[in-house]
Amino acid sequence: MRLAPGLGFLALLAGCGGNAVDPAPRFFDLGIAPASAKFPALRVASRGVAPFDGAQMFYRLAWRNPAELAEYAHSQWVAPPSELLRKQVLRSTGEGAGKCTLELEVQEFTQVFTSKEASEARIEARASLTSGQVRIASRNFAVAEAGAGAEAASGAIAMARAADRTLAELATWVRGQPACS
Repeated sequence: MRLAPGLGFLALLAGCGGNAVDPAPRFFDLGIAPASAKFPALRVASRGVAPFDGAQMFYRLAWRNPAELAEYAHSQWVAPPSELLRKQVLRSTGEGAGKCTLELEVQEFTQVFTSKEASEARIEARASLTSGQVRIASRNFAVAEAGAGAEAASGAIAMARAADRTLAELATWVRGQPACS
């Protein structure tokens, strides 16, 4: 049975590198449900500050080092977070061009692990309203949504909930600006 040692070596070799195939990439957005927020008619511009200006899905291990960002290897957003939020705002605006422009700047869009067992979806944004060249108002928004799970898929679901809460606060603020109503 000279064949047996050779087969054993091949089996060992296959075990070391045989299933080293990268998983298929996964793409996420904020879902198909319309935002619960209702905005008056307005124009919308958005952007993200680096590194939130790309489609990478970021997380922080805050229990280890809150200043360190990491990205999920095989998961990403279908568009930059600022564009995902812009799309949700546009889906819930009134008819027409509106009197104001909402400028939205995404400053944080991460899944934050507060411990090895717990994470939250965190969104921080700065919103400004302009009419023509005049800045009417601006405000910072910060939302943290608990229960974001331990991987990208559950983090994306929690980010959708956090986005809905952020947009609800934003819509209330916009509706409170007399120049834009």
